[in-house]
Amino acid sequence: MALIVLSELKAVLGIGDIYADSIVQECADAAENIILSYLIFDDVAIKEVSLTSNVARFYCYDNTFVVGQVLTVSKCGSPFDGSRTVTNVGTENGVTFFEAAVTNANITRRMVIPSGRALLTSQAALYDTTPEIREAALAVASDIFITRNGTLGQQGVDFQSPAPYRLGRSMLTRVSGLLGKHLDTRSYLG
Repeated sequence: MALIVLSELKAVLGIGDIYADSIVQECADAAENIILSYLIFDDVAIKEVSLTSNVARFYCYDNTFVVGQVLTVSKCGSPFDGSRTVTNVGTENGVTFFEAAVTNANITRRMVIPSGRALLTSQAALYDTTPEIREAALAVASDIFITRNGTLGQQGVDFQSPAPYRLGRSMLTRVSGLLGKHLDTRSYLG
């Protein structure tokens, strides 16, 4: 996903090529991760995984997937991460799961901390062209950059004094109006 174009963020910040691209890109990536975590997606959090006879089982909170859907699994580690096609869904001891083919030696059921994620692959770029989402991501990226690179007691590149509170909950509430109808009611934006 790419909500923020590096050259656009540099233009918004008015920094040109003063800072290394890697520094600015880290701020853009962090902002995207934060904003995307609050948006509606057909996705689930994966809390445990196992692999038996080349069948991976992903234990999750409230599985919404059906057989045949293609998912992108992430943050579960090797060999679980990657593009997976759902081959079976079910419930075991009150915990929902989905299964997919993964060729690997058997792996005993283990917890995934922090939770992994399975996202319906067709939704991966859902918000890339939504203007209000892109603007919210730019605003958050700007706050992160200013706080990270500003010096306390001096004016930042937007002529505001950087302060630690800029990265608190107020950062998200300032953009909640932009996110509006796209907010996932399963998340919290206070």
